[in-house]
Amino acid sequence: MEMPRAIVEIGMAALPASVPSLFCYHRMAGALNRAVRPAKPPKSQPEIFAKPLQNPLSSTLVNPEFFFCHSAAGFAFPRRIRHSLLSGLCATLLLSLALCTCGQWAEPPLAPDASRLAHWILAQQCTNSALPSYGGMKASPDPAIIGPDGQPECGISPYFANLAILGLLRAQAPGAARAADLWVRWYLAHLDSQSAPDGVPCDHFCRPDGAGETNCVKSGDPLLCRHNDATDSAAATFFSVLWAASQAKPPDVPSPPDRKRQVEALAAVLLKLQQADGLCWAKADYRVKYLEDNSEVFAGLRDLAAWEHAAGHDSARAAFYQHAAEGVQHGILNELWDPHAQLFRVAKFEDGGRPATDLGKWYPDTQAQFWPVLFDVVAADAPATRAVVATVNAHWNGRKQPDWAVDPGHVNQGWLEAGVACAMLRSGQVQPVQTFVASARRLKFRATGFAGPFNVADAAWLLQILTQLPPQPTPQ
Repeated sequence: MEMPRAIVEIGMAALPASVPSLFCYHRMAGALNRAVRPAKPPKSQPEIFAKPLQNPLSSTLVNPEFFFCHSAAGFAFPRRIRHSLLSGLCATLLLSLALCTCGQWAEPPLAPDASRLAHWILAQQCTNSALPSYGGMKASPDPAIIGPDGQPECGISPYFANLAILGLLRAQAPGAARAADLWVRWYLAHLDSQSAPDGVPCDHFCRPDGAGETNCVKSGDPLLCRHNDATDSAAATFFSVLWAASQAKPPDVPSPPDRKRQVEALAAVLLKLQQADGLCWAKADYRVKYLEDNSEVFAGLRDLAAWEHAAGHDSARAAFYQHAAEGVQHGILNELWDPHAQLFRVAKFEDGGRPATDLGKWYPDTQAQFWPVLFDVVAADAPATRAVVATVNAHWNGRKQPDWAVDPGHVNQGWLEAGVACAMLRSGQVQPVQTFVASARRLKFRATGFAGPFNVADAAWLLQILTQLPPQPTPQ
């Protein structure tokens, strides 16, 4: 029988009226568009899933969602050109190249709404180097719980923070590279037996100002004491952060010497969860293979392979992780795709059971349909993606179920389903996503801050939409 993983509303009755209730610590709808080239799919992959995808290890490792400038190389100057002119041209070219290359980590200004979101995300990070939570990122400025001492405690969810940092990097938000560096350091510093009993950092808590960091505010409560929602997702999305962060800094900035060892130890934790069918358990003691988690694992392992190749200078290790990623992709396409329903199954259980998808439920059944396209398991224009988009649009259109674009506030208990909207945008659903953005502004944007429930992952997904959505034509 499937164990429920629904969103939990914590301590509503225990919180004073002045403290908003917080639905905490479940991986909410959506994810960030991966910022590396997709891996080459297995040869057995049906045409319904993708056109052939390029393997990052057999080509230049370039992040297509970052702004890269390319300079022409090998100009053929005439032999009789004057030396002074050649010197001047070369100097100009070198200066242009230097300025252009900075585009890898340049942070151009954002539009006003996108800037508000980015600043709000950045404000959740602890930047006081004197505190243990330095570099940690709160899921929200609102307290998750009132501690035994009567003090408000905000939550630090590694999964939400990973998605938030990825959103900042992909949007090239000012301050994103520094925030990513601080977060990576926080994450790696918490890979110990106390902070990471399952091998990944568990949820932590701190005061609103970042003081008093702890991973247990109520002993014996599984959600408030050493809680780890999913080992596979917490590790995989961190690998994607690691790769994106390495692309967002100058190439002459090396990684700390012990980073490779720490990262590979974390990868070993993840790969222990991978089974013969290619899919990963969510946790060692929670043997369910989720579509969402495994989509994240595919992207994370692929990104780790890219990082090992470019930053670790270890082609053998890169090939090893790339092979593991392709195994996950193969498992998703062969074990979780339902060719009759033209939908993905949400999970595969330890007994081999794969329940049919119920599109009458948003979470997890409907939401999970979009994880494969968000994490490049399938192409955005693949027949499978088109089938999923058409089916979901036919169900969640305001007739039997709320319209996901017009009325997102009633789709999933008030949470903003910006991850699904990201996938819809990638799939070419520009007009519905424009409607969704207008709805999101109405529901969430306030004179100061954002209306709850809202966390850094929601903000990051919406930030990406705003930076990728084509501008609407001005009425004549």
